[in-house]
Amino acid sequence: MLRRFTKWNWIEAGLLVFPLSPFLGGLAVVGVTLAVWWRQWRALLNRPLVWGLGAFALLAVVSSLMAGDRHSALLGLFNFLPFVVVFGAMTCLIRRPSQLRQLAEAIVISSIPVVAIGIGQMFLGWRGPIDLGLVLSWPLEPGGAPSGRMSSVFEYTNVLANYTAIVWALGLGLMVEASGLQNRNIEPKRLLLWSVILLGNALVLLLTSSRNAWGVAFLCFVAYAVYLGWRWILLGLGAIAASVLGAAFLPDGSGGGWLRTLVPPYFWLRLSDKLHPDRPVELMRVTQWRFAWELAGDRPFFGWGLRNFTALYESQMGLWLGHPHNLLLMLLAEVGFPATLMLCAVVGWVLFRGVREFSGLESQERLMLFAMMVAFGATAVFHGLDVTLFDARINLLGWVLLAGIEGVVREAERVRLNDVR
Repeated sequence: MLRRFTKWNWIEAGLLVFPLSPFLGGLAVVGVTLAVWWRQWRALLNRPLVWGLGAFALLAVVSSLMAGDRHSALLGLFNFLPFVVVFGAMTCLIRRPSQLRQLAEAIVISSIPVVAIGIGQMFLGWRGPIDLGLVLSWPLEPGGAPSGRMSSVFEYTNVLANYTAIVWALGLGLMVEASGLQNRNIEPKRLLLWSVILLGNALVLLLTSSRNAWGVAFLCFVAYAVYLGWRWILLGLGAIAASVLGAAFLPDGSGGGWLRTLVPPYFWLRLSDKLHPDRPVELMRVTQWRFAWELAGDRPFFGWGLRNFTALYESQMGLWLGHPHNLLLMLLAEVGFPATLMLCAVVGWVLFRGVREFSGLESQERLMLFAMMVAFGATAVFHGLDVTLFDARINLLGWVLLAGIEGVVREAERVRLNDVR
């Protein structure tokens, strides 16, 4: 039976188990990646996009060799280089919009046990650690990590929040498709399935108490409302957003007090950061961003080396901090402007071509491409206020989503070129 499994089936299986066991899911993805590169390395090395990522990789390696803490910098390469290789292989496997649907389904279904374990952690007293070596390792802190914020199978709540935001973005696309809003072909069973899963993930988003995730989930909903032309929904969402923001930041005399009687305190207290009024200035994102930008200015060409921000920040501020809570600024500080701009150019080119390809696809195919782009945009926006790619599950999902966009767009471009000839 295992012989009947295609490379694509192994990818689907890997994604299904990946949140629970990065080792088992990773084995499937790595195995397929090696097989694809073994057979298609010549074709892959002829692609300009691969050369662009290769240039980024080379610059990152040079930066690491020039770093003050070379050991940490070289280890930091593993957060990027293996995933670049996976990206190349995935672009060869993902060619049809139907595969984007299968990809979305695997990722959304994989969230079911994550939601269940998170609910058990918060309400049923489930606790860890649950450790089976490489196969399974869940901290499962009682009450979440940090306390009071759901983390489920992840080490920290913000990682769960980023994962759930990706699931939310893809789940909305699947639910829109099953609802028949585009072709009037309603699929009741699928609609019920995706609705229940999305409801569970909405609860997870709420219990992570992540402002980033709340904002990203709201923007995803807005993106779909724009896509579907729901102007009245947009007006309602705008009113809700204005009310919550007003409750969080307006003074009493300007309507803030009245809004705070309407909006649940859980939301506006968290958004205004009044739950933690005595936060040290060193923990504020503005402080971290300013320091990272200064580091980038001091060494603009090759940066200070991956994972070197932590030691530099601690020596200056007397406080340990894993990253500056912004991926772009982290890369500018650690690998320099040329490498960062190269990576941004590659990602930007993929997304630009994805948008350009919309008009050439049928409505259902266009919806799945849109869902991939919204999901990738969700994790990209999340990384503007936090950096969670140190968790391989978030890192891999981001690259797979981008590869899905690139693979389908590249195939559509190839078909169109052949038609012209």
